[in-house]
Amino acid sequence: MLGTYYYHEIIRKTIIAFGTLFNDIHIQHKNSSDSVISDMKVPLAYGPTQKFLARLEQQADLNKPVQITLPRMSFEMTSIDYDATRKAGVTQTFRAVDGNSNMKKVYMPVPYNIGFELSILSKLNDDALQIVEQILPYFQPSFNLSVDLVDSIGEKRDIPVVLNSVAFQDDYEGDFSTRRALI
Repeated sequence: MLGTYYYHEIIRKTIIAFGTLFNDIHIQHKNSSDSVISDMKVPLAYGPTQKFLARLEQQADLNKPVQITLPRMSFEMTSIDYDATRKAGVTQTFRAVDGNSNMKKVYMPVPYNIGFELSILSKLNDDALQIVEQILPYFQPSFNLSVDLVDSIGEKRDIPVVLNSVAFQDDYEGDFSTRRALI
């Protein structure tokens, strides 16, 4: 329809870069003498929060003693929006060298904002607070990631990740058989 096929995996690389920000978060549990009794790396997965909540609530007849390990984090891409405020001229170009040392004329990229949602699921309030406290200080209100977007011309961009809001949900209502979930 529009011409020659190409796929530079720009959106895929952006999703991976976002997830990489949160893949080394730990929580600790301490005893009454303030000694660390457990240190756990919080698992991170790509997928909607509802998928993990459904898994918490289902009573499958599987031979697994544990349905899902908490705490855990999940993230997903929620939107792609055009950003007219960052638009450059349609004819504005720059020159780049490809892998074969050939000079190429490259048009300015089209500005889009990609929305993500990071969810923290926890059984204990203190676990959720430990995770949030390891994330918030880095966003003032943004954190820049350097991503190699187009390998063929060696284009690297600093992508600002902006924290828009933090919401808290505590599902504690129900009977004693209902499992608590802090989100």
